Amino acid sequence: MAAPSEPVSALTLIMSSAVVSAGVNVAWSVITRLLDLRREKTKIAHEYLSLVLQPEEFVRLCNERLYDISEAMDRYRGFQDSAAFNGLGRIPLDFKPEPNWSSLPIPFVANMKSLPNRFEQCDRWITAQSEWAGLDDAYEFEEERLAFYALKAAKIAAEVRQQIGAGDGDLGDLVTHLESVIAQRRAVHLKDPSRRDYIPELRAHFESGSP
Repeated sequence: MAAPSEPVSALTLIMSSAVVSAGVNVAWSVITRLLDLRREKTKIAHEYLSLVLQPEEFVRLCNERLYDISEAMDRYRGFQDSAAFNGLGRIPLDFKPEPNWSSLPIPFVANMKSLPNRFEQCDRWITAQSEWAGLDDAYEFEEERLAFYALKAAKIAAEVRQQIGAGDGDLGDLVTHLESVIAQRRAVHLKDPSRRDYIPELRAHFESGSP
C-alpha cells in the first residue's frame, strides 16, 4: 500500500517558484550578455575589415605607381624626356571614412595612425634632397618610399585579416613585386655598404640586418 503523500504548503510552492524564476532570470541575463558580447565582437570585426580595405587599396595604388615610375624612368633615361613624369600625382595614405577608433585597441590604433605621418615625413625628406638629387634620383627614392610603406600596410592588413578570420586577401602577387623592389636595393647595399642614398627608413632597415 502506497504511503500517503505529504501535503505541499503554499509557502513551499511560492519559494520553489521564486527559485525557478530567479534561476531563469540569471540564465537569461547570462544569455543576453553573451549575445551582446557576440554582437559587439561582430561589430568590431566589421570595423577591422572596413579599416583593412583602405590600406589594401593603398597597396594596390603603390604597386601600380611603381610600374608607372619604371616606365617613366626608361623614357627619361633613354630620351631625357622629363615630361615622362607628368601625371604621376600624389598617392595618399589616409583613412576615409574614418573608422570608430575608440572601439579598437589602443596599440593597434597608434600603429595605424602613425603610418600616414611617417609616409608623409618621408615625402618631405625626398623633397628636401632636391638640392643635389636629379629627377631620376628623386623617383628612385619615391620607389623606395612606395615599396617600403606599401609592404608595411600589407603586413598590417594580413595580420588583421588573420585575427578576424577574413581570409588571406588578394595581395600576394603585389607583395612579391614590392619585395622585389626592396630586394634590388638590398643587393646594391650588400655590394657597397657605404652607399647612403636610400630613404632613411630603408637605410636603417638594411643596417639593422632585418630581412
